[in-house]
Amino acid sequence: MINSALVAEGGGQKGIFTAGVLDAFLEQKFTPFDLKVGVSAGAQNLAAYCARAHQYAHTAISQLTTEQNFFRPARFFTGGNVIDLDWYFRQIQQEGRVRFPTTPSNLTPQSNFYAVASHFDSFAPHYLHTWHDNIFDHLKASSAIPFLYRPGVEVKGHGLMDGGVADPIPVRWAHEQGAKTIWVIRTVEAHDDGKMPILERLKPIMSRINQSPRMFAMYHHYQHRYADAVDFMNAPPEGVNIVQIAPTRPLHSMTLGSDAKNLQDDYRLGFELGMKAVKKWSVPPADAG
Repeated sequence: MINSALVAEGGGQKGIFTAGVLDAFLEQKFTPFDLKVGVSAGAQNLAAYCARAHQYAHTAISQLTTEQNFFRPARFFTGGNVIDLDWYFRQIQQEGRVRFPTTPSNLTPQSNFYAVASHFDSFAPHYLHTWHDNIFDHLKASSAIPFLYRPGVEVKGHGLMDGGVADPIPVRWAHEQGAKTIWVIRTVEAHDDGKMPILERLKPIMSRINQSPRMFAMYHHYQHRYADAVDFMNAPPEGVNIVQIAPTRPLHSMTLGSDAKNLQDDYRLGFELGMKAVKKWSVPPADAG
């Protein structure tokens, strides 16, 4: 039975804030959630949380996403991948530099963790039940930012890409699964309406590339789904309690291309707000996976 859910928004390197929040939860042994669902960087953070991997997400973001091997903006104009997810996922698997600490015992189907991805063509949401056996394919699909990682990821015959296009804050889906208390970790301030994602920042160059109609369609779909999530959080159904943990200032980190100091500042802010949230709400901890 699902009564409570934890939802984590995406945001690329802004996810360092989420890493701070979840490390605070782990330090306080705060694990009361029956369902966990995350998008892109939010999914990667929740995977570490489910695996009880304190500091792992902080390390992966600060060490791997700042490498030139991962992020090269010039490749956008040469037809390559601006973000090299193939390189990144090699680094977190098996013999990689920052190996994800997953074993059959610490991330199981009973963890009830889902990564959100979007269908490559229809933009429909896919809620991928994720555990030890499928974690890397699912996280990669959820994180495959369109146009920056061009091929997408195939999962069970479906071409998938970043979950933010289809359901950037999956609060409504969490409620449909039965959740009455939904904690939402944002990577923007609580009043943000979602009009400044990475696709918005690419608008000035959209007219110069032959895929601009698809990019606009994708962006408008994203905006509609983001607005729907914000409306749900601002006016939830009767009996539903929404707890938002959002930055109290604009994050210094960018979606991509952030420096180490800004990442660390935003991690500290997340940790501080995570500790405050646990103390304020005092929900009795329970090992939910």
